[in-house]
Amino acid sequence: MEMRRLAVSGGGRRRRIRTAAARRSGGGGGGVALRRKVRELRRLVPGGEGAPARSLLVRTADYIVRLKARVELLRALSALYDELPHPAGAAAAAVAGV
Repeated sequence: MEMRRLAVSGGGRRRRIRTAAARRSGGGGGGVALRRKVRELRRLVPGGEGAPARSLLVRTADYIVRLKARVELLRALSALYDELPHPAGAAAAAVAGV
């Protein structure tokens, strides 16, 4: 984390202030949380185990797009299935294994 010293009047004491870049990154200790999140992404995204961090982010974005497409497909299939005529009691018989 990049720090700058700022002279404060009175007593000759100095205090540290964070630069704008450090404030944007969340300050100290943010590296641990970031590494934890990257490790979790590597676990969740297919093919992410060996990918460098930059490539992992691209893979994650692609994976999200594929998951969204899969959800849309499943919703469309569900809506189509709901429109099909179902004989009364057929669902109960199918669940009961009859």
